Parts: sequence; C-alpha cells; structure tokens
Amino acid sequence: MSDAPAPDTALLTVVSVAPELVIEASSAETDMALLVRLRAALAPLAPGAVVEIRSAAPAVRDDLAAWCRMTGNEITAAMDALEGAGFFIRKGSRAAGVERPDWAVRPSASSAGGMHLRDWLAGRRAIIPDEAPAYYGFIPRGAVPEPGMPAYPFALNSRDDVWTESLPDLYEQATAQQWSASSDIPWSELPPLPEDLERAVCQTMTFLAENEYAALYIPAKFLPRINAQYVEAILFLGTVINDEARHIEAFTKRAYANGGAVQIAAALTEWSLHSLLIQEDYFRSSFLLHVLGEGTFLELLEFIERYAPDPITAEIVRRARLDEGRHVAYGIAHVREVLRRKPEKERDLIAAAEERSSALLATSGANPILMHALAVLAGGGSAPGQMARGLEAVRALGLSMAEHRVRRLQQIGLDRDTAEQISTLHTPNFM
Repeated sequence: MSDAPAPDTALLTVVSVAPELVIEASSAETDMALLVRLRAALAPLAPGAVVEIRSAAPAVRDDLAAWCRMTGNEITAAMDALEGAGFFIRKGSRAAGVERPDWAVRPSASSAGGMHLRDWLAGRRAIIPDEAPAYYGFIPRGAVPEPGMPAYPFALNSRDDVWTESLPDLYEQATAQQWSASSDIPWSELPPLPEDLERAVCQTMTFLAENEYAALYIPAKFLPRINAQYVEAILFLGTVINDEARHIEAFTKRAYANGGAVQIAAALTEWSLHSLLIQEDYFRSSFLLHVLGEGTFLELLEFIERYAPDPITAEIVRRARLDEGRHVAYGIAHVREVLRRKPEKERDLIAAAEERSSALLATSGANPILMHALAVLAGGGSAPGQMARGLEAVRALGLSMAEHRVRRLQQIGLDRDTAEQISTLHTPNFM
C-alpha cells in the first residue's frame, strides 16, 4: 500500500459505481489543467455518472474537494496500491441542472454598416431579466453560470432600476458621434473679442464646466451599483461619463484659448449641484439630472450657441448640446417606462423635486454673475442699450425653459398640472 495520506472521510462518500472514464494525471500537469479536463469530462455525462482521476500530487485531494463543493458534484477517494491516490467524482444533480449555453446563434444582419448593439439581442442574450441575481457577478448576459458564484455588492438588480428599450440605439448614437476637444474644434480660427464679450464667454464656460463635473460624477457614482446583466445601461452610462469629461475639457479650454481664464464659481451653483450629488436613489437621481437638469441645460446651450460672439464657442456648445440630447432622451425613456409599469412611482418624482427645492430654499434665486454674462452675450456687449436687449433675451430664455420643461414632464406621462408643479420647483440655476 502507498504512503499517500488517507482521505478525509468526513468530506468523502464511498463510490461503488464503475467509472465512465479514467483521467490519468501526468506529473507535469497543473492542478488547474486537471480541473479543466475533469469539467470537460463531466459535462456530457448524466447525473450520477462517475469519473476517476488518478494522481500522485498531494494537493489534488483538497483542490478537488473545493471544486466539487462549488460546482455541486460529489467526491470520494480510494487508495491505489501501485500509483498513488485515485479519486472518484460523481456528477451531482445540482451540477446537472446547469443549462447548456447557446450555440449556432447568429446576430441579426439587419443593421447597415456592421454589427450594432441591438443585433446581439439573440438567443439567451435577448432575455432582459426583470430581476437579476447579484451572484451572477460579471458574467455576460446569456452565458451559463456555474454553481458557487460569489455575491456581488450590486444595488440596482431590477430591470426598472436602469433599463429602457432604446438603450442599444442610444449607445450606437453615442459611439458614432464621439468627438475630440483637441482635434475637432478649429482653435486656430478663434478671433480676438472685446474684453466684455470675452469675459462673458469665460464666465459662461466656467459655469458650464462646473455643471458638467456634477453630470460626470453622478452617473459614475451609480455605475458600479448596476447589475452587469443590464449591460446596455452600463455601456451607455459609460458614454455619458465620456461625454461629460469631454465637455469639461472643451469648456475649460475655451475659457483659456483667447487669453482669458476661468472666472467666478458661485455658491448658489455649488449648493444646487451638491443637492444632486447627494441623491442616493437612482430613479430619483436620473429624473432630477437627466430629465429636469440636463433637459433645462439643452435650452441654455441653444441660447449660448445662438448668441455666441465667435464660431468656436458656437461649435463647442453645439456639439455638447447634441450629446446632452442623448442623455435627456435616456432619462425621459427610462422614467416613462417605469411610470408605465408602476404608476405609483409618480409620487417619488414629486417628492424628489420637493425635497430638492426645500434643501435649496436658503439659496433660492438665479446666479447673478451668470445672468450678467448671458445678458452681455445676448446683447452683444455691456453698453446700456446692449444690456437692456440682453436682459430681455435672458428673461425670454427663462420662460422658454419653463415651457419646455413642462412638455418634457408630460412626455414621461405626467398630467399638465403635475408637470407645472414640478417645473416650478426646479432650481433657477438650470441644472
């Protein structure tokens, strides 16, 4: 009899069934390689079938015991009188319950110009679960999970948390419309401006960059909380983060490009953005940021583009506005789908707007520094007559923002009265 240690009988069960096949482990074979061979050998067998492994390596017993506990198989060991230990692995019923993965599933060929994200919605991958187990971890949706997965600290494990049917298309738009703040903006063509206009541009760029920091940090905060089964939401929010990073870069570069610099950051703006950042409920956060905040931001960017004193400033905000439009489209679609499935969630939207309004009560009012800068841009200068025209344009902007905000709220399914109630609660600091 060999000197190999006796098996831990507390962990092992005697097997009296003849093995279906025998795996001879070579002296040079790694434990991992042996487990790979064992897994492949068991895969086609029926529950209760047995595979024998012969190995003289002292660590094999512990490795096999751990592997079997994780995969739902059973192990028993008998001593081989001549060649060391022989281990018998019985395929367990839990392991047998693992589904077979898809095969021969071809993506749709309907998308022009290559394979798009919507094309991969085939076979098992096309099933978007209403609830996703946290123990699925990082496995790609559609893959077959083995038993014994660890639980991940995902908090957003429901379809309603993040999903909307338009996500694949929004992602494709985002990747197709990426631009560079270094090479796609013709910086060399920036003309010199009168100082009052340049200061107004720099102050406006400071405010825009400030808001885009919040618009970057907020989805970045929620991203690791999303269950990987909702991968389209993760990929799209990745593009949102990339968009906001590019906007911060472009707005800051514009502030310095003509010999100016970033200007004053108002406490009013910071309190407003702080109230967004501390929101911990994703549904409320997405509503406040993507529907109300960035929705209002669209009108602001359009206003700046219209009154920009130079083509470079106009081009930067035009590109940023197109990006923000996707973010708003996601927010509207997501909130609308949730309200269609759970109409009672409307109360959450009202509560979110009311709570934010209450938190900002002591800092109510618009940012006067920004209002002055916008008036200078809209009036074409800071002379009295120009300022009068500019202030009138800024007043009209506020009215237009309110009306468009109400329309967006009606798009998500709110009635006119509720939409006006929430719109009135929204911060006058735009975001």
